[in-house]
Amino acid sequence: MYPVTSTFKETIRKSHVIKTKIEIYDTANGTILSTAQPISGEVTIDNRRSVRRMCSLEFVDSDGTLVPTNNRSSVLLPYNREIKIYRGLVYADGTEELVPLGVFIVTNVEISDTAQGVRITVNGSDRSLRLTRAKFINHDFYIDSGTAKETAIENMLRYRYPQIQVVFPATNQTTALLYPTLDQSSDPWREALKIAESAGMDLYFDENGICRMRPIPNPDLGTPVMTYEDGSESVLTQLSRSLSSEETYNGVIFTGEGTNLSIGVIGEAWDENPSSPTYRYTYGETPKFMSSPTVLTTAEATDAALAELRKVIGATEMISWDQLVNPAHDVYDLVKVTRSPSGVDATLMLDSITIPLEPTATMNAVGRSRRF
Repeated sequence: MYPVTSTFKETIRKSHVIKTKIEIYDTANGTILSTAQPISGEVTIDNRRSVRRMCSLEFVDSDGTLVPTNNRSSVLLPYNREIKIYRGLVYADGTEELVPLGVFIVTNVEISDTAQGVRITVNGSDRSLRLTRAKFINHDFYIDSGTAKETAIENMLRYRYPQIQVVFPATNQTTALLYPTLDQSSDPWREALKIAESAGMDLYFDENGICRMRPIPNPDLGTPVMTYEDGSESVLTQLSRSLSSEETYNGVIFTGEGTNLSIGVIGEAWDENPSSPTYRYTYGETPKFMSSPTVLTTAEATDAALAELRKVIGATEMISWDQLVNPAHDVYDLVKVTRSPSGVDATLMLDSITIPLEPTATMNAVGRSRRF
C-alpha cells in the first residue's frame, strides 16, 4: 500500500473532493508537455501479468492542442511519450494529498472526430514494455559466473535501458550462467523475470516508474492494511465469490536445469496447513511443475517453489468487489473484508485492482482468501 496519512484513510471512506493529476512527458528531454485532464480513464494493476500496470484515458480536444500531427512536438504521440497519473483528494483547508498510480509509455492513440467534438483515447503500459521492446540485437552482453542475481538482473536491464532506476535487495544467490546464452532477439524483461523467479523474487515497476524487486509476499502472514466491513459506513457496493477446484494447486515442484549440472536439482513446497481446504493430506497432492536454468542448488529450487506456491495458494476462492476508490492500494495488499449476505469474513490478498479516474466511478478489486 502506498504510504498515506491516517487522515487520508479516514477521508476516503466519506464524502470528499477528488483530485486527479496527469503529466504528459517528452521522454527525449524529460519536459512536461501538457497536464490536460481526461474526461474518463482507469489504471489497472495486476500481479498476474508481466506488464503489471496499464492505463486507458479519454480526452476531449477542445482547442486542437492534443490531436497528433506529423509534427514531432505533438503532445499525444505513441512515440517518446510517457504519462504519469495521480489520484487523491483535496482537504477542507485546500491542501492536497495525491497518490501516484504509475508511469506509462503511450502505446496507442485513437482519434474520433464526431459532431460532438474530437475525442482521443490513449492506452499505456508501464516501463517494463520498454524493455520488452528493446530485444537484444547482438551477442555482446555477458554476465560473469558467480554474479549475484540482483546484479545480473540490473546489468541486463540497464544494458537495454540505461536510464532505468532500480531498488533491489540482496538475493543471497549467484548465477553460474555465462551470458551470452540468449538468442539475438531475446526479451530482456522476460529473461530478468526468469532470474527473479528463480530467486523467489517479485520484479516489477512501481507507481513512480522505479524498477523494484522484493520477496513474494506470504498471504498467510501479515496484518491487513485496511478493513472493509458491513454497516452504515461500508464502502463496498457489490461483491461476488467464485469457488472452484479447477486449476487449483497445493504444491510446486521446481527443477533446476543449469547446463553445468550433472543431475537436475529439485525443490518442493506444499500446503502443509491442516486448516486449509487444500491441505496436502486431505485434498490430495496436485502439484504445479516448473523449471529454470538459473536454479542451481536444491536450496534455490526450494526457495523458488515456495515463492511460486505463495502466488497460487488460496486461488480456490476468488472474491471480486466494487468499493469507494482507495488509490493507495496495491497488489499483494492484505485487506479484511466482511460481507455477511455473501458469507465473506476473510483476509484477502489483492491480485488485481482497477482504479478509475472519474469522481463517481467505483474501484474494482480481486482477491484470494488467506487459508486461515
